Amino acid sequence: MTQHDEGLRLGRPAPARQANTPSMHAPSRVPAPPPWVDACLDVVLIVFLVGEMLIIFTDVIARSLFHSSVLWGEEIAQLALTVVAFLGGAVAYPRGYHMAVQALVVRLPETGRRIALALVDWVVLVLALVVLALSFPVLATRWADRTLILGMSRAWYVLPLLCGMALLAGLAAWRLWWQPRTVVAATGAGVLGGLVAVVLGRNLWGPWDQGAFPLCLTVGLFLILLALAVPIGFVLPLSALLYLYTSGVAPLYSVPINMQGGIVSFVLVAIPFFILAGYLMTEGGMSRPLAEFVQSLVGHFRGGLLQVIVITMYIFSGISGSKMADIAAVGTSMRDVLREEGYPPAESVSVLAASAVMGETVPPSIAMLVLGSITTLSVGALFLAGLLPAIVIAVCLMVLIYVRARLAGLPKKSRTPWHEQRRAAVRAIPALLVPIILVGGILTGIATPTEVSAFAVAYALVVSAVLYRSLGAADLRRILAETAAMSGMLLFIIGTATTFSWTLTMANLPQLIGRLLSLTGGSRALFLLGSMLCLVFVGALLEGLPALLVFAPMLLPAAAQLGIHPLHYGILLILAMGIGHFSPPIGVGLYVACAVGNATVEETVPRYLQYLVVLAVGLLVVTFVPWFSLVIPNAWNLGR
Repeated sequence: MTQHDEGLRLGRPAPARQANTPSMHAPSRVPAPPPWVDACLDVVLIVFLVGEMLIIFTDVIARSLFHSSVLWGEEIAQLALTVVAFLGGAVAYPRGYHMAVQALVVRLPETGRRIALALVDWVVLVLALVVLALSFPVLATRWADRTLILGMSRAWYVLPLLCGMALLAGLAAWRLWWQPRTVVAATGAGVLGGLVAVVLGRNLWGPWDQGAFPLCLTVGLFLILLALAVPIGFVLPLSALLYLYTSGVAPLYSVPINMQGGIVSFVLVAIPFFILAGYLMTEGGMSRPLAEFVQSLVGHFRGGLLQVIVITMYIFSGISGSKMADIAAVGTSMRDVLREEGYPPAESVSVLAASAVMGETVPPSIAMLVLGSITTLSVGALFLAGLLPAIVIAVCLMVLIYVRARLAGLPKKSRTPWHEQRRAAVRAIPALLVPIILVGGILTGIATPTEVSAFAVAYALVVSAVLYRSLGAADLRRILAETAAMSGMLLFIIGTATTFSWTLTMANLPQLIGRLLSLTGGSRALFLLGSMLCLVFVGALLEGLPALLVFAPMLLPAAAQLGIHPLHYGILLILAMGIGHFSPPIGVGLYVACAVGNATVEETVPRYLQYLVVLAVGLLVVTFVPWFSLVIPNAWNLGR
């Protein structure tokens, strides 16, 4: 995690931007692009982000008050989303937002890290140029295709991809320019040699569409690039390009087509809004009154402040939609209090990280929004299905906390007087209303998840700026810029993961999974256990969301063949990959929690392993008792 990331996630103003290798500490700093470039890009992204929100908000008002819809709103909102996805995804690259597996690279000597740094930039440069070249034919074929409402050429939806790839290539070239010439030349020669070998091999032998060799080659490249700390958002399309080129099963321009098509979904419009709402609530001061209210209720129990973390994380997860925002908000609110009361930082961080896993299925959840956008599952049904499984995980964690508190003699506080509880409850009302408004709005049909997310932003802005008076104009501009970059990174990954998942389908991987299922003898238990174990590992490797995008479209049909309810299995997918995201040694979520709680990883891991075991127990309970996932959706006639 870069210095800039840490400042934002701790809920304080970030220091001046310095470009760094994505998700890893570079041995030397690469100068950031000129400030005027950053400022111009921020303005563009903010304009499209705010415009997108205003369109959605206007549509809700028009339908609710005047019984008419802004029919053209969805088309314009999707266009704005593509701008945020590809321009924001490019901007997020030098700022270090893109997720990468850094376990190996950070252990290299300084020279090795310099080489890895240059290799990452070369890979990004090559990918950007290739996708840019492949996008022009797509642009040409889309000019005559028109949208239904505005009659707008669909080529406009491809232009942000071209601009984003051009910007990404420029940023990668800028970074290479400021690195040592010998390292850049040597790594560039290596990358060029690899490209020449692939081209010559295909020209000599033609497409290798017989057997599993192209797939094995693709998997090998995928693992090598991951080990070199190339961000996952760039590994996925490059692996897809390699498979298509070596196998010849489809034209290469299928990659930009799928990248652009993967994010043209109205449900995904909600992602930037929930991230923005999370930042506004985190920095707007809504988490502290909530934590104080929960503390007044259960803080007097032995180890009660750790119980406060679990309960607050459950509630706040239903507010922000982003687990990183949850960790930042609750962690910073509770950190100093826990330290003053004598709680070991490693213990507090362990509870914080384990509670974040629980928050994966508390609505609104970005993982649920993404899952609903790439499958036939209803987002509203997923929101309801995740409520009880999260409570199961929370109860398991709270039982462990109670037992450990008794054994370790953790501190016990006096009970909070009634009048103070009442005062704390009044201060927490603005935060407590948010999940009620969000879930209630969806269930009553007043608004879709996308429209509800726009209301969440408006609500958070009013409460933070007017009620708490904790946000100024400069704070708001900074939050909007960071939201656009973070949203761009996530949406970019969604687009590239859609491409990779489609490529795996072309490689007949679903049929291979079907043959592996036959080895279970039709046993649901064996399939569930095997797939959950696999998903925990993949969730750690691919950091949750990319893993969900790649494997959910393939595993959900397989589960349905065995009679497993898709809604139930969707919740299991999210939980398993969430556990992987917070599993040492490569799960990045645990490192973020350590940074927020000011605890070292070495101190935290021995304590966290016990919580990890309890998370596994909770997952098994939810896995083999589908009632927890289905009872509430069935009650609302959404689970059938």
